Amino acid sequence: MHQIELELQNEELQRTQVALVKARVRYFDLYDVAPIGYCTLNAKGLITEANKTIASLLGVAQAELIERPLSHFILKQDQDIYYLFSKPFFKSVAAVQRGQGRTRGDPYSESSTCELRMVKKDQAAFWVSLKMSAVHWAEQQFEFRVTLSDISDRKRAEERQVDLDVQQKQIQKAESLQRMAGAIAHLFNNQLYVVMGNLEMALDDLVGSPTVRSKLVNAIRAARRSSEVSGLMLTYLGHNAGEAESIDLSAMCLDSLSRIQRYIPDHVAIETDLSFPGPVVKANTSQLQQVLIQLITNGWEAIGDRIGRIRITTKTINASEIPKSHIAPAEWRCVAEIFACLEISDTGCGISGEEMDKIFDPFFSTKFTGRGLGLAVATGLAKAWNGMIGVESTVGKGSVFRFCLPLVNDGEPLLAEQLPEPWDFKKTAKTVLVVDDDYIVRTLTVAVLERLGLSVHAAAGGKEAIALFQRHQGKIDCLITDLCMPDMDGWETLSAVRKIQADLPVILSSGYDEAKAMSGYHSEHIQAFLHKPYSLDDVREVLGRILGLQNSVSPVPVT
Repeated sequence: MHQIELELQNEELQRTQVALVKARVRYFDLYDVAPIGYCTLNAKGLITEANKTIASLLGVAQAELIERPLSHFILKQDQDIYYLFSKPFFKSVAAVQRGQGRTRGDPYSESSTCELRMVKKDQAAFWVSLKMSAVHWAEQQFEFRVTLSDISDRKRAEERQVDLDVQQKQIQKAESLQRMAGAIAHLFNNQLYVVMGNLEMALDDLVGSPTVRSKLVNAIRAARRSSEVSGLMLTYLGHNAGEAESIDLSAMCLDSLSRIQRYIPDHVAIETDLSFPGPVVKANTSQLQQVLIQLITNGWEAIGDRIGRIRITTKTINASEIPKSHIAPAEWRCVAEIFACLEISDTGCGISGEEMDKIFDPFFSTKFTGRGLGLAVATGLAKAWNGMIGVESTVGKGSVFRFCLPLVNDGEPLLAEQLPEPWDFKKTAKTVLVVDDDYIVRTLTVAVLERLGLSVHAAAGGKEAIALFQRHQGKIDCLITDLCMPDMDGWETLSAVRKIQADLPVILSSGYDEAKAMSGYHSEHIQAFLHKPYSLDDVREVLGRILGLQNSVSPVPVT
């Protein structure tokens, strides 16, 4: 009986042993193919056990991991993260082993997680989430279990989201600056029109007194310079970009350099790498020259009193070669596959990271107050011509600016339209209806038109204008209306008047630029647009065209 009992127990033990072996094999199969990496560390931080997943993550054989410190596979820059993370685990275990601490009844102590970068065998870095827990097996016997999850995709998504958030903030900032610049330019232009108009009439009325005449001329010049600043603000908005024509970028640079070089200090050398024939773009010649001048000026100011050089290059680049950071406008979207690139590099002081985020803002300058519209204007022109401007810089080594516009194949310049001579209104009997809610602007416009020899009716708003038009129906030859009015705006006034007389010539006037005024759908057309502030000669010329070509329906911009 005893023998039989022993044999039965032996068979049970064998079955149990087989079951344990199968369970162990099943466990290691699951352990090795788990979707996350597992490894075990001893009290010295050496790997004692590791699954195939962690070996695959690190790009090494499973056996190569044993008896090697986990820190060996952590990126050098993130070693401190791992040290500070693991230190409390090893410190607490050491304290227990010295009898200075105790563990709970639960064999697992607290676990903790950190994120850091590890390196593969080929030195490629990747992000992991590392979780560690201490396991107490027996008195003063510990090991540390580590799990590793590859979170590179999540980190890349987070980085992309950060980039998108930064870009969105830049777009919001740009929109805010644009609203402010547009509103200031509009109000500024209205008042400048009043100043310039009264000064011109005073100068025209003045007889004798050369001293007073000189003062008036200087005041008019100052007002015109102020008007130019207002125009630059509109250009920053991407408006007021001038008439575009096909331009050979290299020929433009070569032609401009002969004039620019006289203003460059002798210690600054100008180098060129211009391809001929150069890439062709659609832009305005004089404004593109201003972009070139501004970028060269930035270069030699960055060089300062030191010996340095500025290099000017023209080339074509693929859209994929254009950097995605430190560019303007912030909302730029690629509209072509190949771009013409004007590249200006310098050996100056470079641009700090803090300044990089502000460099394209209007009136931002590291020089002195009053500067800072150059790059903002270049941004606006790039926006108007479907291009972009970008910068790369290293402090102490210099900067590279790239002004990129879509490449075009037509290199023939556009010919300027020949315009008819303006009329002498004093020999005609023409009547104009002026509509403007600003009393000072309205009064000045009436005075200017009467001085030209025209009869004038004036209204403070759309409803008053319609009543005047009906009262003098058939006797009014042209309507000049302001765009922004509280009762009826310029387009509504135009539409109402055209219902009475469909062929009436109309001039729209505004402190906003033409693109802003003409944006949106309008069922009626205008014959001309007058951008405030306009001079006596401007209004004389445009009225000459309109009253001389009453059947024309094409807008004639005067800016």
